[in-house]
Amino acid sequence: MTREELDALKDQIYVLHCALADARNDLSKPRQTKDSIREILDWVMEAAEPVASASLHPSSQSPLRP
Repeated sequence: MTREELDALKDQIYVLHCALADARNDLSKPRQTKDSIREILDWVMEAAEPVASASLHPSSQSPLRP
């Protein structure tokens, strides 16, 4: 994994962290509607997708460690 790939992954993880914090906050409020829950879920899924589909393989530029 290159430095640029790692930085991009860190950014994506930060966005996911924010989405989870928002979801926790929103779900702590009483009286959620079906639409509001769907909106929360959509936001979390949108933030999670780049992290879930990230290529997590060693960089060919890095030497292998024993």
